[in-house]
Amino acid sequence: MLLFLLILLILGLAGFGYWAYSQGYLKNILKLGSDNTTKTSQGFKDTTPPTFTKDSIKILATGLDGFSVNWMTDKMSTSQVEYGPDGTFTAKTEIEKDPVTGQPLMPIFHGVVIKGLNSDTKYQYRVISKTLDSPEAVSDTMTVTTAKE
Repeated sequence: MLLFLLILLILGLAGFGYWAYSQGYLKNILKLGSDNTTKTSQGFKDTTPPTFTKDSIKILATGLDGFSVNWMTDKMSTSQVEYGPDGTFTAKTEIEKDPVTGQPLMPIFHGVVIKGLNSDTKYQYRVISKTLDSPEAVSDTMTVTTAKE
């Protein structure tokens, strides 16, 4: 009898949850404690840029014609690197997009490979990440030297 009542209670709660969702009561739940949201007709948007520390930005490998850089952000965001010969920023990588939806990929652990550079050359770079609704977060400028031939 107790088992029957327990199953009835669970089914009732599940039915109520489905009804509440279908009526729109559960679609726009706020993140408690977040002061950085704005109300729009589509719901709430997080307008705070992602954060990362300089310590989280690492050169994973350098080669004759490029390098790879990895970093971590505190929330899902885009991955982009701006770079150029020491003293200038002349190029920026494309933001990777999901091949099915066309939406930007939004990882927490980021990795970008830069190729087509000259060997034994010093480059400066900075990483850039943003959420769909926030401004860009841009790291400090760092340097890397490609490998010698």
